[in-house]
Amino acid sequence: MTTPAAPVNLPPQQCPPPLLGHCARCQAPCHRYGFGGNPLCQQHQREVAEQQKRAAV
Repeated sequence: MTTPAAPVNLPPQQCPPPLLGHCARCQAPCHRYGFGGNPLCQQHQREVAEQQKRAAV
């Protein structure tokens, strides 16, 4: 049995227009809606991941 692939947050250039939205922090265009969407742009997602790593240590 195979497991479904993890959702991928696409860069805005590769994202279909109905799935585009604005980053909740900087208002830059990002893949916000649909499967793999996120309210944060990829840059802010990386920043949050780094903060979470530091907090876990």
